[in-house]
Amino acid sequence: MRRREPALSDEATRWLVALLFLGGAGFVSGTVLSPARAWTSYLVGAFYFLSIALGALVLLAMLHLSRAGWSVALKRVIEGVAAYLPVGAASMVLVLLGLHSIYPWADHAASAHFLHGKAGYLSGSAFALRLGVVLVVWLGFWAVLSRSSSAQDADGNLSHTRRSVSASALFLLTFAYTFSIASVDWLMSVDPHWGSTIFSLYNISGLFVASLATITVTAILLRRSGALPEVNENHLHDLGKLLFGGATFWAYLWFSQYLLIWYANIPEETVYYVARAEGGWDFLFYLNFGLNWVLPFFLLLPRPAKRSEDHLLRVSAILLIGRWLDLYLMVAPTGQPEHRGVGFLEVAAFVAFASLFVLVVARSLRAKPLIARGDPYLVESLHHHQ
Repeated sequence: MRRREPALSDEATRWLVALLFLGGAGFVSGTVLSPARAWTSYLVGAFYFLSIALGALVLLAMLHLSRAGWSVALKRVIEGVAAYLPVGAASMVLVLLGLHSIYPWADHAASAHFLHGKAGYLSGSAFALRLGVVLVVWLGFWAVLSRSSSAQDADGNLSHTRRSVSASALFLLTFAYTFSIASVDWLMSVDPHWGSTIFSLYNISGLFVASLATITVTAILLRRSGALPEVNENHLHDLGKLLFGGATFWAYLWFSQYLLIWYANIPEETVYYVARAEGGWDFLFYLNFGLNWVLPFFLLLPRPAKRSEDHLLRVSAILLIGRWLDLYLMVAPTGQPEHRGVGFLEVAAFVAFASLFVLVVARSLRAKPLIARGDPYLVESLHHHQ
């Protein structure tokens, strides 16, 4: 198959830019009409797409560290998704502008009665400092891995592989700590009454699945366009197995958190689930479990399903919708005891971020050859199971 350049058409680019500005205008108008809801939608969208890019970097590091030769044909796709990380980091910094609209603890006068010992940690300055440190750490590792990949294409030196493996090992250790801080700060502290020791790991599982789904969709679309003919059904099969396992791991953590809180029946913990089982939120609460595990589990169970482009596209779309819903349910019910539906503000924020994400990833995919020619494991990947 003759290779084609991975590029968005001029018309598609114009549409994405238009949607970006329309979504942005909708969000700005929402900050005037309903600031709490608008900024909550912004937080969900910003974290959603940042975590997808971060998850791609985590997957890339895992593949480097395990020397997974089969994945080299997908390496540029993974790097392309991770390339959104700087833009995603900038979008998270802007959350600081809406701090008082999202987080109850940001208004110390109103929240002093329940902050108690948390006051030193839950403050605007401490929050901003931790956010900045976490984002700088992630961007530093992204820059190192990205430069090593480009340098290896240029000279084929094995030292770049060794450097990538070392950086990946350090990143994965750092990621576990920094993402735990980020998920607690950015998501769990929306409800400062509540806490869960499994919350960070639960979000790591969601991040991993959403990133895999995005990489799967991107790889299939590139393969169909003729830009990535090196990806075969065996590569798709491996992506399908990872999606299947990741979704099941997410379900295990979802059920573990829910069951322990339900069984212990401690008011300080059950308040989280009570808010999501009343006021019209209950349908979305159970739909969340269905989209993130029940449907993907049964749809991916047969072996042929993991090797079918159409099937993987459908399941990936379900998982991506499910991940957004999961994040939405983590933060929105705190400020909306009565669910008013997923409306214009939620859609506007998502459309704006989705358009920006596609534009950035498409640009990154055009910037480098889609096959990492200098990678020492390339031959193994090109003949994967053949």
